[in-house]
Amino acid sequence: MLTATYATIAIATEQDKTRNMLCRLQQYVETAWNSLHNLDLTFIDTAFGKLTQFDRFFRTRKIELYVIPSLRGLSRDAEIVIAELDSISVRAATTLRTISEQITNAVELGSSKATEICHSMQLYCRHLDMRLEKEEKELMPLARRMLSVEQWFSIAAQLLSEQSGGVPDRRRRGEISQSSNGFRHHGTSANLH
Repeated sequence: MLTATYATIAIATEQDKTRNMLCRLQQYVETAWNSLHNLDLTFIDTAFGKLTQFDRFFRTRKIELYVIPSLRGLSRDAEIVIAELDSISVRAATTLRTISEQITNAVELGSSKATEICHSMQLYCRHLDMRLEKEEKELMPLARRMLSVEQWFSIAAQLLSEQSGGVPDRRRRGEISQSSNGFRHHGTSANLH
């Protein structure tokens, strides 16, 4: 039972960190929204860089790498929750691609284009906030009920291996890659100022 407790605490700690990072990101986008008249393409591009950096971090979290794969195929309830989470992730990825296209097409950034881009950035943040909420309220309680002691032990062992510098199994589903505008999603860390 200690392994389940360790894994749960490690995942909860990362969820808190993710929430804090998302909150800072939302504040940054809100600042951009409130300063539309002063925005230039460089500021928008920087904001987009922060979004993509956060996205890379978000997609390589412990819950994504260890808990969800452990729950796949266990029950209909688990499959429904995972499908809903995947759907939210697809909407977030689509929004991020849209932002990339909007920036690429914004030769002359007018206030209407800036408004469009800021609105899309806010939408992306809302999608991830919705996903975090569903993970915390539905996925983790389901995992606590459904995963066996052996499965929690396996998750804890992977977490400890990752913590000690081992190479984690970083399976990436739904990676975003768009070469025409330089938007790539392949990293694993985030540092939002």
